[in-house]
Amino acid sequence: MVDAPPDEAIQTFPQILVTDTCAVWNVLCSRTLTNAARGKQRYFVLADYVRYECLFKPRRTASNMEKGLQGQLRDQLADSRCFSVYQLEIEDLLELVRVVDSPRRFDKGELAALALAMKLRKGFLTDDRAAKKIGEKVIGANFVRTTPHLVGWLVFVGQLSDGDIPGIIRDNKAFRGEKAHLGDFFEKCYEHALGLLLRERTT
Repeated sequence: MVDAPPDEAIQTFPQILVTDTCAVWNVLCSRTLTNAARGKQRYFVLADYVRYECLFKPRRTASNMEKGLQGQLRDQLADSRCFSVYQLEIEDLLELVRVVDSPRRFDKGELAALALAMKLRKGFLTDDRAAKKIGEKVIGANFVRTTPHLVGWLVFVGQLSDGDIPGIIRDNKAFRGEKAHLGDFFEKCYEHALGLLLRERTT
């Protein structure tokens, strides 16, 4: 059900990643994951529109957990711990539209994140399949990662241990629900990281 990630996605990880809205929440919903990423000096940059989607876009209802994550994000942005915001220019969005087929199939947050990643030539963090695919096309596969890749890489470099993974999956499931959580993907990248470590030790 879950494709094995390429070795490079687990063995290397960009230090600075432009992050779309869904990936912001998938990182922040686990304090263990957020702290581990910060411990390895990984930084997440938000286009201004992504900040708007996360913090100011009107919602019919917001769960207590979502409100708590918004508070975490505000704290992170206030002192630039590992999240920061970058302003886009209209020319940056027009450049993306010129190279993306059917831009309307992406939401505005994904388009803003893609445009900013193109502008800055930094990593791009997304958990949307279509956004990942177009990111690999316009930025390059070496620059595109997912939150499960982040988990796998942090295991590979020793920042996360075996015991951390169940908690990260529980946190994501509590936020995303039974049908939309990334648990299978986290487990696959965790197992891939262990396989790479075993290969290193036996060669």
